[in-house]
Order: sequence, then structure tokens, then C-alpha cells
Amino acid sequence: MNKTETRKGRFYQTPDGEFPSVTTILSSIGKPALINWAAKTEREFVLEAAANLYEDAHDTPKMARPTFITTLLSRLGKEKAHTKEIAKASAIGSQVHALIEWTMRAKLLQKVGPAPSISPKGMWAFSVFEKWSSRVGLKPFLIEQTVYSSTYGYAGTMDLLAEIEGKLTVVDWKTGKAIYPEAHLQNAAYRHALREMGHGDAEQGIIVRLPKDEKDPEPQAVVAGTMPDGSIMPERELLDIFLGVKRTWEYTSRMDTYKPAEEEAVKV
Repeated sequence: MNKTETRKGRFYQTPDGEFPSVTTILSSIGKPALINWAAKTEREFVLEAAANLYEDAHDTPKMARPTFITTLLSRLGKEKAHTKEIAKASAIGSQVHALIEWTMRAKLLQKVGPAPSISPKGMWAFSVFEKWSSRVGLKPFLIEQTVYSSTYGYAGTMDLLAEIEGKLTVVDWKTGKAIYPEAHLQNAAYRHALREMGHGDAEQGIIVRLPKDEKDPEPQAVVAGTMPDGSIMPERELLDIFLGVKRTWEYTSRMDTYKPAEEEAVKV
């Protein structure tokens, strides 16, 4: 099933039409914690660059204000600090996903090429995965399977359908610092699409956070829908919330009137 990346997100070409990806839909959920982290990261980077420039220029003639600003901007570069950090984290996450996929496909005796390369932080997360999978008796069935819902018009690639402690489970791997609320909606959307396509009737969903630091040695495995008070929201309720988010995404997407070609024409 082909997928394309556009300015508005990722889309899958399915037999029933072009559908937005689950992650694209969920990107419309605000992330205040991420905004605060990005601002903090940028502030720290600017302060460090300014301090370094001050030290380097300490014994030289005083710079004019415009010269200092231009030099500082040059050192900062065009790419924002938090964007670089996200790219690093994404690279590690992709490495871990790739090695997990390779390992499970090899276990199923599927044809695989050379093992993907992985960084030390990625290898730590992978080792945590191996211990956890052994502990819960993980038996993989479908790996990186694309699923879609013709009923609701969305698609995505789920990480894994496996038996976990005897239960058929949709598993999502995460390598961030926490499991965020939208991960529960993502899991429910995949379970519904999987069932609608007739690929399996998962009894549950589990979100597994694999740490990338030796100071954080244990995985965080959470049943999808688990609330702060310990109760578990039913899959149907999670799916309804996801579909509400989809309506929000559709609205903002329709209201987006940005047209790159016209803007460039005006600039010229």
C-alpha cells in the first residue's frame, strides 16, 4: 500500500481511496509540554552560543551591535536547537524500531537482510525490549502491518500484533521520555482497523516505552486506555475520541488556505 508525504501530512493510497494517517490526524492535538521544552532548549542553546562568542571576542576590539548579532546568528545556524534534538531522538527511535522488526521477522523465518546498525542508546533500548519480550512470552504474528478503516477513512502502520501473556495484543513501541495521551487513541484506531479488515480481533492494546538510558533500565508497559486513577477506558470510547480529533484535523485542514505557488509569485 503506497503512502505519500505532503505538507499536510502522510496519506495512504488504499483500495477504497486516499486516507490520512493516524499519526497525521493526531498531530492536531496540542502539546503544551513539547512547546515548553522547545522554548527551554532554544533558550539554553542561545545563551551557550552567546557566552561562547563573548569568550572568543573578549580580547578583540569591541564589536558593533549589528556585527555581534550577525555573528551570533551565524553561529546559531538556521536549524532550531529543539529541531536538532527531535531529529536525534527520532533517529534513535527509528533504529530501535528497525532492529525490533528485523529480530521478529527473523524469528518468524521471514527473509531478512543484514541486521540494521544501531547506536549505543538504541542498543540499550533494544536490550530492554528483549528482556521484556521474554518476560511476557511475546509471540509475533503481524509486524509493521498497514491497516485502514474504510468506515471512518483513516490508515496507518501498526508496530506489532502479537500474543502477550496469552492475549492477542496490538503493541506500540515508544522511545520518548513518556507515554502521551494520544498514544492510547492511536492504539485503539489500529485495533479497530485491524478488526475491520479481518486481520484479527485483538483483546487488548499495550503501549511499551523503551528507555534509552542506563539510569532508566525498566520498560514502561501500559494497557491502552489506562487512566491516571487506574481505570481502563473501553476501546470504543477511545475510538470515539480519536474520531473527534479526526473531525478537528479535517476542519483545520480545510481551513488551511496557504498556497506556496501564489506566495512565491507575490514575492517575485
